[in-house]
Amino acid sequence: MNSKFSLKSGLFVACLLLSVTLLAACGDATPEAFPSPSPNPQAGQIQVTPVGPVQGATVKFPQDEAPHDNLMEWWYYTGHLTTTDGSNYGFEYVIFQANRSNFPPGYVSHFAITDLNKQSFKFDQQLVMANKKIVPGGDQGFNLAAGAWTMQGLGATDHLKATMQDNSYGIDLTVKDQKGPVLHGTGEFSYGQAGFSYYYSRPRMSVSGQLQVGGESKTIAQGVAWFDHQWGDFLPLSGGWDWFSLHLSDNTELMVYYLRDDQNNVADVFGTYVPDCAAPCQTQTNQPVKVVELHRQDFDITKTGSWTSPTTGGVYPAGWNVKVKAQGMPALDLNVQPALANQELDTTRTTGIVYWEGACTVSGTKDGQPLTGQAYVELTGYAKPKNTPAQTGS
Repeated sequence: MNSKFSLKSGLFVACLLLSVTLLAACGDATPEAFPSPSPNPQAGQIQVTPVGPVQGATVKFPQDEAPHDNLMEWWYYTGHLTTTDGSNYGFEYVIFQANRSNFPPGYVSHFAITDLNKQSFKFDQQLVMANKKIVPGGDQGFNLAAGAWTMQGLGATDHLKATMQDNSYGIDLTVKDQKGPVLHGTGEFSYGQAGFSYYYSRPRMSVSGQLQVGGESKTIAQGVAWFDHQWGDFLPLSGGWDWFSLHLSDNTELMVYYLRDDQNNVADVFGTYVPDCAAPCQTQTNQPVKVVELHRQDFDITKTGSWTSPTTGGVYPAGWNVKVKAQGMPALDLNVQPALANQELDTTRTTGIVYWEGACTVSGTKDGQPLTGQAYVELTGYAKPKNTPAQTGS
């Protein structure tokens, strides 16, 4: 591991408490604007080692489902659930792995439920330290735990289990890939001097199982989830980012991701459009799906509203018009609206940051024809932890 990313022992815990959404400067690193990511032109041309990928290598399945010996890594699920009684919910469940030289890994987990029937939002968080170093690679997938919260996956069938400490909400879910994995930026992005990151998604996963609401266990009648797996040696020191994942009603998906610099201006925009596919693609869970890579010139994203947090004072965007026009895909004109205004997570206790991540609805057109959908949006850098001045968004 590059020595510029090494940490002094006294700073390890402080750095662990910052999730990759807003890693602060650690060790000898100094803050800088987040450099624009660019696809690696050599992705797929360099062989992997027996324990996993090396910088410049392509992502391999099922090997890269497993943990890696890198600075940061996460397994991240967001999705929409309908129970057999007709109730609707959004959910977020993530486990972050922070790995530093000479220390066992640390794990941070966030679990949130948007209850659309009660128009309420609830989240919980965990922070644990492992007792041994990571053994990277292998072909057994991932088997993670943050306290009693667990996350297991292999071959695109994953199992998620978590219960909030006050027993208000819990999940015991099975999620299965319906389309295959998607490589963003051909699988690896370079962040210049800030490092590199591998990134793939399983953008459409079916969901079954149980949702606990208070003392009642509800059966999932229908559910769809988006899964992100990202890892690498990188330090994203920026104003923040806005990330969108859209499940559209024509069985296509869209990921839009734009970065803001330390002046809160948009520094770069990129994304991935996943076309519909015939039934055979649903069985190729270890073969990357063909996608349309999107770049800054392909997007026009306009904020259509805002929301001010009564807790932190952060001012977040609350509604967007997303227009996409690129070669190889239909023209999209989409309106994305939060299903609930307050979906803010104050994770100061585990990551040192505050962010907004929530369920959204989608309406609009594809080549002029009506289109609907569901989305999840993540917004970082718009608010400060409690007892520090809030930063307003653009």
